Amino acid sequence: MNFELEVPTQQPTGEMTEMNLLVVARIFWPHGAWESQKRFYYDPDNRRKFYKVDCYSDTMKIIWEYEGPDHYEDVWKLKRDSERQSFFEDAGYQFLRWPYYLQLTKDVAVHFFGDAFSEKKYQEAIETVYGVTDCNFVLAPGLHTSRNTPANFVPRGVRRFFEELGFLPTSVTAQVAESLRRYIADVDDKYLVIGEQPEFEDLLTAIDQEASACVFYSRPPLITSPSLNAPK
Repeated sequence: MNFELEVPTQQPTGEMTEMNLLVVARIFWPHGAWESQKRFYYDPDNRRKFYKVDCYSDTMKIIWEYEGPDHYEDVWKLKRDSERQSFFEDAGYQFLRWPYYLQLTKDVAVHFFGDAFSEKKYQEAIETVYGVTDCNFVLAPGLHTSRNTPANFVPRGVRRFFEELGFLPTSVTAQVAESLRRYIADVDDKYLVIGEQPEFEDLLTAIDQEASACVFYSRPPLITSPSLNAPK
């Protein structure tokens, strides 16, 4: 008997980026007067010292930063991140981070936007960011093709990564783990993906069939994996 995987009817054409973070914030919080690239001077005696933010609302007093791979791989960047967060929190802002491996699943949208979440807004957001109309084809949180894999993370970056997973919905952990399992199987080299870090060995055991099935993975499924690209 021959078995064939169902071919997805949609594929995401985009992903979350620094620019899309601003777009999404404007969709869910339209009265926030969201802007980007503002300079906040932290040394009144030196105009060369400032923080330029990715996404902010003075109306809502929120700073929202998109964190690229260097925020996990560069110890000096990590140090500056801590100083940056303290500066804005001391100034009365809520400081949010969007990790580069995170995507706008429904769980993630509800987590960040709370009472401002609605199905209508979510539909607009995924159509704008991913070019899909079905939430089952939103790109999964995790790493799909990036070479900035956990193998490159410094110890402080590893700690940040797992602290973030603890803060995010539990479905994200399962989806990130699934993306890493597929990545490893596809390149046939665990070292290139997770290095020799025991924390990531443990992460690879995280499986939640429901959480990892209702999103899109760009790499092929594992034969023994409980999740598929196609929705249930």
